[in-house]
Amino acid sequence: MKKTFWRLIIVLFILGIFSTSVYADSLVVTISSLKSNPEIYIGKNVKVTGFFSIWKNAPGAPPISRSDWVICDKEKNGLYCNGAMPCDEETGEIESYWKQIDVEGIFDIKDNQPYIIVNNTKVSVPKIEKMVTVSQIILNHHEMVGNYIGIMGVLAKGYGIKGDRMYLIADPTGAIRIGRTTKIYPKGTIMHIKGIVTTDQYGMPMIDQVEIISAKVD
Repeated sequence: MKKTFWRLIIVLFILGIFSTSVYADSLVVTISSLKSNPEIYIGKNVKVTGFFSIWKNAPGAPPISRSDWVICDKEKNGLYCNGAMPCDEETGEIESYWKQIDVEGIFDIKDNQPYIIVNNTKVSVPKIEKMVTVSQIILNHHEMVGNYIGIMGVLAKGYGIKGDRMYLIADPTGAIRIGRTTKIYPKGTIMHIKGIVTTDQYGMPMIDQVEIISAKVD
């Protein structure tokens, strides 16, 4: 009887640790991923990095209240946040416009408007990219989602499953789709880019929030 009792206690303890670790983890995603594939993330705890836009660049009417505020990516694609605005830890004052921040909370949709119910916000620490190859991203996609990476390759162009035009970066190990850039370069441009590993609307790996470090046109 005692052995059975203690076995039960141990099992419950292990299950408690497991469930805590699962629910404590946040899915690190991009704003564009949340907006392009919202149904995947409904009810999940997510974490996004972006820029505090206060009420500018709003994607439409606020879903919950007039106090809902906006976080944007570099292309000013806005996503509503419901909850406390990011504040300076020392002064308590609201952070300045376009301050880079991390937002963590539960993702939801109301009246077709995606938003995050905020649990935590903080000023983002500048990222240092890890240089990788295309094959490393493709072979380890699920582990690399949300990672800030650097990659060197050649710009290529192609078409998606539905015939939509897309841009890729190719290196000797393969090719991967990249998000929009602030400047259009011709096919064959040698590029060094930084970005965040994410998933496109077809569930395929891609690099989003692309920043071009260098570009050489032959």
